[in-house]
Amino acid sequence: MPKSAMSGPDTRLREVVLAGPGSGRDGGNRAGALAVIASRDVVAAAIASTDCPRVRRCSLSAQVTAVLVLGLCLFSGQGCPFVLARLWPLLRGWNPALMMCPQVTAAAVSKARVRLPAAVLRAIFEAGAGPGTWPGAVRVFGHVLVAVDGTVLDLARGGSNPEQFTVPSGGRFPQARLVTLVCCGTRRVLGAVLDSAGVSEQGLWDRLVHTLAPGMLLLGDRNFFSMNRWRLAGATGADLIWRVKNGTRSLPARPLRVLPDGSLLVALRESDAMRSGRRKATGQKNAPRLDEITARLIEFTVTTTDQAHRPTTSRFRVLTTLLDPQAAPAKAVAECYSRRWEAETTYRMIKTVLRGPARRLRATSPALAEQEAWGLLAVHNALVDQALNAAINLDCEPLAVSYTAVLAAVRDHLTPPCRACGAHPDTNDLTTTITNAPRNRTNRTRTSPRTTTARQTQHTRDVTHTITITPPPATPPKTTSSTFS
Repeated sequence: MPKSAMSGPDTRLREVVLAGPGSGRDGGNRAGALAVIASRDVVAAAIASTDCPRVRRCSLSAQVTAVLVLGLCLFSGQGCPFVLARLWPLLRGWNPALMMCPQVTAAAVSKARVRLPAAVLRAIFEAGAGPGTWPGAVRVFGHVLVAVDGTVLDLARGGSNPEQFTVPSGGRFPQARLVTLVCCGTRRVLGAVLDSAGVSEQGLWDRLVHTLAPGMLLLGDRNFFSMNRWRLAGATGADLIWRVKNGTRSLPARPLRVLPDGSLLVALRESDAMRSGRRKATGQKNAPRLDEITARLIEFTVTTTDQAHRPTTSRFRVLTTLLDPQAAPAKAVAECYSRRWEAETTYRMIKTVLRGPARRLRATSPALAEQEAWGLLAVHNALVDQALNAAINLDCEPLAVSYTAVLAAVRDHLTPPCRACGAHPDTNDLTTTITNAPRNRTNRTRTSPRTTTARQTQHTRDVTHTITITPPPATPPKTTSSTFS
């Protein structure tokens, strides 16, 4: 893709990154080692904005409990006694009132978590997310590139979780469904909606669409498209590149004009099935059909060739609101859509690297499970801040900084201060540790099987992708190809 179409990280917001997660543009509060996961001001503001009961005991106030929940998410897989041993001495420096209090027990933390509303952790997450938190973002065609996708989180089987969260057919554990908006180039989560797995991704996206803002370019998978969702997302001022299904009836559209780059200008119309679904969702039984809307359809094939020269071809169709083929050529739009996978890799970071592979959330009640999920998202964004800080010092792309190395460095950083002198490494030492770690090789193009069955016979391998624009049948059989490896 031409450099004019896609640019690298924006390094002008260095101070925002250095300020830490959720600090906004004012620099936040960076005092103490705990500032790498949450500043004191952000936690206090989150508690003030929610209906959080006041606790008389100073040792386990709402602020202290919220930080301990973040610590449990950061040290996922470790027990509460381990987290207390790590964080309690740091909390004494963060809150001087704890200097006179002995270390609490794990049972006391469990009781304190019940008193802490999940909305507090959600507010902490939202303080470091949303429009404006774009340092390091990839910009394409002058827009900030973002992607939407969904996943599920396995929950503990005991307690009251099955009463609120659906156990999938043939499954063993209740699951929560999570739909997020991810900033490409940094993998920061800009917005999220959480509910039972019984709620569809499309239904959750309808609650999240307001997170879009002018200046964004949204990448969406084929399961999100409908006329109503397309119109609602476009009404936010953001531009869209959404994949649609390849079936002949999956895209009710009327061809208007073939463009010079092989793309097709179409008039989208609402099908009978789409109108019935909208009527059912809104309760308006006599709602009229939506008006037609103009969009641009780009059809292309991706040929994946491995080292043994074995090709595999897949067909794609994407719709976009970028109607000018000169400002957004079809070849560049097709290449841009490949970055939607950053939403998938973000889930891998959260679920496999941070939480741990094949590990369920530890909470046995819906409220605590929701609390833990928002804590994982808040900690993930805090780790992204540290990766951005290191990328600025290294003058490289944020994705070149190893997420695993950042997680290990932050965990090592949150150690009790020296008992003799009280000294503790500052944020600069943390950054140095991250920058000295091996980097990711972002120039590699690799693929791996997605299903468990395929992974039994296939391995991750180097491949070359060739994108070929497929013109509509009415145009001459001329194609435009792009090869990258």
